[in-house]
Amino acid sequence: MKRGYDEGPGRERARERFGLKALVPDTFASFLLRERGVAKEELQQESGARVIFSNKGDFFPGTALRVLGVYADAPENVLRGLELVMSRMQELAEDDQRLRQPPPGCEMLGDEGELIFRVLLSRDLTGLLIGNAGANIKELRRESGAKIVVRDDSVVGHRLATLSGSHESLAEALRRITELMEREADREEFQHYLRLINFGESEGAEPSGKGRHRPSPVEAEGFDGMRHLQQDLDSMPPGTSELSYSVCCALPASLVPALIGRSGDFVRSIEERTGAKVDIAREARGKDGYRKMECVGPLASIYAAHTLMMHRLQEVERAPERPARRPVPRHSGWSSANAAPLAPTATEKSQAEKQQDLRATIAELERKLLAARAV
Repeated sequence: MKRGYDEGPGRERARERFGLKALVPDTFASFLLRERGVAKEELQQESGARVIFSNKGDFFPGTALRVLGVYADAPENVLRGLELVMSRMQELAEDDQRLRQPPPGCEMLGDEGELIFRVLLSRDLTGLLIGNAGANIKELRRESGAKIVVRDDSVVGHRLATLSGSHESLAEALRRITELMEREADREEFQHYLRLINFGESEGAEPSGKGRHRPSPVEAEGFDGMRHLQQDLDSMPPGTSELSYSVCCALPASLVPALIGRSGDFVRSIEERTGAKVDIAREARGKDGYRKMECVGPLASIYAAHTLMMHRLQEVERAPERPARRPVPRHSGWSSANAAPLAPTATEKSQAEKQQDLRATIAELERKLLAARAV
């Protein structure tokens, strides 16, 4: 797990209310940051927005593209910043394309010369963009003239939308997306989205091969980790634990329906209880059939949510294999009412103790969360 911040202390990340993110090739980041960032400073002065790049070598998972965040106190400044970024990209692309072929997936111009611009959207903002049965995105494509493709999967609550077309069509599409952003600005999920810039080389990546991570039951080591987490939270600088973090794991696809509950009720209850966002991929990946789960939010929130989900997974895994009760020995003249109750086995005692430890640990985390929110 990595904290996703760059260019100064992470706690200063989302001081502006509005913001959107784009994915850009490393060549474009170098273009703006050359000569001590003169071009970047000019863009910020002209737009009235703050521009931040992810760390060099820190690419959005599954791509060779860096994250560029545009932040401002007014939506129109965010839009202006994105338009200027797009214009600079077009200038660089036209020059760069004549000199060399960009790496696959990093193209800034299409085969027919159309501009390609990639934006990262929060989960809820993506829902507004797409609309019921895709009605909104179809209307936006028709009215703007831009091609808009949204990836089905999400990474730490982010979904990638690729826009392609003329500069004018993309500017109109961005204007409409900015309007949707304004509607989402005060939501907690959007504020988490604003804070995350650095995803890390493996952050949110899908495990594969023999080393695939499989969620283990919440046993002794897990409980020790939760106890250490409580100590760490107490020792962290004020406000640090309330920054946005993420933790990911892979879940057996066959158990996900029972895990999330009817219509996702169990997941929603975990989100309400902990304050974390829990996102489970819609489709399984890889031959082993695992689905990715991501918990996003303050440090205590994501570990509380992850622990509760793993506890639930334990229950689901045990349910089909629950052993039959040991038969009660019967003698002539005895009835079941006369039989003495069976004493729990050592294993059953151990599991019961761990369940009690887990409940106590989660209760303590919830107490810390409530105390932090009250400050």
